[in-house]
Amino acid sequence: MSRFRTNTLQVELAPDQVNLTRTERRLTLHGMRTTVRNEWLAPAAAGQDAAPWRGAVQALEKVLTEPPGRPARTRVILSSRLVRYVLVPWSDALGDAEEETAFARHCFERVYGEAAVQWGLRVSEVRAGMPRLASAVDAALPGALREAFAAAGMRLDSIQPDLMAVCNDYRRCLRGRHTWLTLLEPGNLVLALLDRGRWVRVRSMRIGPAWRVELVQILEREAYLADPEATARDVFLWASGVGDLKLPENDRWQFHLLAPKPQHGTAPADEGNLLMAAEG
Repeated sequence: MSRFRTNTLQVELAPDQVNLTRTERRLTLHGMRTTVRNEWLAPAAAGQDAAPWRGAVQALEKVLTEPPGRPARTRVILSSRLVRYVLVPWSDALGDAEEETAFARHCFERVYGEAAVQWGLRVSEVRAGMPRLASAVDAALPGALREAFAAAGMRLDSIQPDLMAVCNDYRRCLRGRHTWLTLLEPGNLVLALLDRGRWVRVRSMRIGPAWRVELVQILEREAYLADPEATARDVFLWASGVGDLKLPENDRWQFHLLAPKPQHGTAPADEGNLLMAAEG
């Protein structure tokens, strides 16, 4: 590819939709010109015995066979409906990466039961004395995504959970704060408590159409369980596919909407203390 032209492809993958964002940057006589094109796919519903992501990957396979130009970088961002999270406590007894992974899997099994045995895990970088955020997906999903890209003659550079992508995009806004971060999708909510770069609490749960009322109630409960005296009052909300984004009105909580960025999830993974591990 010409050094005066760069194409990137980003895929946001959810069970019921796939969003492809193709970005082309090229040097013209008037300077660098950027063109962004979005394409939304509505995958067929997965069969009764199929994994919930299967239909979305099949829809992606079809469209990847006709890419308008070979992208220089590719990445997939996974909906929180396809990911599970736990906080892994710090332990001085862990000696190497293998023990750390085994301990993270134990934490998942305590929360989710035997199903977690078959999941693929990724854990955030080690910081002495601090809990680590671990994410888990169906172990077959990363391989299916790589096969889809390989069949189209492309290399998949990274696979990221949505929570990772949001933290990377907005790390400057979140850094140094004691705050709540919420990711809202149709029927699903991820709620995390951050304290100046430290993960304090993370939960994933179902939420209904009346999410404005439910969210306030959930925050009240989670704040009490995390720390009844907690001073975190700011709530940063990132939302996808939920329509009207009028924020709740409440005396206790100060809500802030995180506006979508043109290339959600493409921040460089080399700065800030909220970064999570990606699978590349």
